[in-house]
Amino acid sequence: MVEVRPWTWGWLVACQLAKGALATVLCLGLWGALPAAIGWQPTTVSSGSMLPRLHVGDVAVSRPLHGAPPTVGSVLLFDDPDHPGRLRMHRFVRVADDGRLITRGDANNGDDSSPIDLAAVHGVGTLRVPWVALPVVWVRDGAWVRLALCALGLMALTALAAHSRAFGFPEADDGGDDPPGGDADLRDPASSDPPLQEQRTGARGAVVRVRAPLAAAAGALLLGLVPALPAGAAFSAVTRNSGNSLTAATYFRCSGAVTSFTPYLYFRMDETYSSTTTAVDSSGSSRNGVYGQTGKTSTTDHACAHDTGRAMVFDGTSAYLSSSQITGNAPDVFTEAIWFKTTTTSGGMLIGLGNVQTGASGIHDRHLYMTNDGRITFGVYSGAVKTIASTGSYRDGAWHQAVATLSTAGMRLYLDGNLVAADTTTTTGEPVTSGYLRFGYDNLDGWTNAPTSRYFAGTLDDAAFYLSALTAAQVSAQYQVAL
Repeated sequence: MVEVRPWTWGWLVACQLAKGALATVLCLGLWGALPAAIGWQPTTVSSGSMLPRLHVGDVAVSRPLHGAPPTVGSVLLFDDPDHPGRLRMHRFVRVADDGRLITRGDANNGDDSSPIDLAAVHGVGTLRVPWVALPVVWVRDGAWVRLALCALGLMALTALAAHSRAFGFPEADDGGDDPPGGDADLRDPASSDPPLQEQRTGARGAVVRVRAPLAAAAGALLLGLVPALPAGAAFSAVTRNSGNSLTAATYFRCSGAVTSFTPYLYFRMDETYSSTTTAVDSSGSSRNGVYGQTGKTSTTDHACAHDTGRAMVFDGTSAYLSSSQITGNAPDVFTEAIWFKTTTTSGGMLIGLGNVQTGASGIHDRHLYMTNDGRITFGVYSGAVKTIASTGSYRDGAWHQAVATLSTAGMRLYLDGNLVAADTTTTTGEPVTSGYLRFGYDNLDGWTNAPTSRYFAGTLDDAAFYLSALTAAQVSAQYQVAL
């Protein structure tokens, strides 16, 4: 008779966990390698420049573009322009004036120094397999101790999984008859217990019945933990499987779309109380601004449905928002962007640059404002007032985004992601020194079709200022994420 000792149940669980762990490692390896069969390209992540999205030792799988242009914000695999023969995987952030692609590692403070041609792109990051290529990295780095410990761990798991019968589990019945004098002959004729052969078969059956569900549970547990590992590898803010799925979607939230292009300042206007006077800068640079004392009301009706937060209602008579002082000369390459919602018939200031923080500025320029009939106008002073304007009206009570850029390419005005007006001849503005960005109010005297009111009456949200000129694709991507 084989005795079923209580401690064998612990070994049973350990064996099934070992089998599940080995199955997980095998599945991860296949997961990273099999896409190559359909022309996708697995690569080993060997640096931390894409943290926290990609970790050293991950396998990142890229799918070919097949002639389609990449999307701004997607992660690209491309020939490293600074190290011939190597590959680099960084995020595509914008298009340079010469048409080449500007990239950046998520963990880096600035853009990559060398733009790339579209022809250098191998594919777009689509799948992440966590940490499965760590042994490859250890070999490259000469981390032999880690490699040896990993090999010993796999050997121990293999031995444990392969020798489950060595720990006292009952042997299976061979189906033969007991020989004379065997177990069957030892039965007490007066006993009501079943023969020992039946007892042994019953014990084996219990082991078999328990072993299968435990194995399934262990495997499911280990496989289920893989996506929950704290790798944060999603390439968009929300995915169906945030642990290991990448997506080429540009952004998920408006806030992510704004901060990805490194704004100089970014007022989300999420302040809860109408009595609040501090406007928090969400660019990460702590350039907080100030609200006027009166005339504003916080509202949950904000521009971007996917974002949390609020917006601010300006009363059109006293409410305004001003940035802290901007030292130095006003830039001639910039982007100003803001979301607005109104039904006003008296127009008003959206964004402008003035030489004072409160009251009406004596020197003012780089204005984005609404006329009485609801058209949006962008203007700079370059020896004379130069303005471009939308042909349509935007005082319909719906949310709209206005974006204006100035650069060597001239003046451009975008409404709801579309270019609506441009002037390629005007490339500079008035040299305002140590000015303030003004939102919702400032002096508009002398500007084309100046509105009746300097104050804007309506709701404002997500105002941002950049020291670069966003491209048409970037502007469109920022608007599309709000839909």
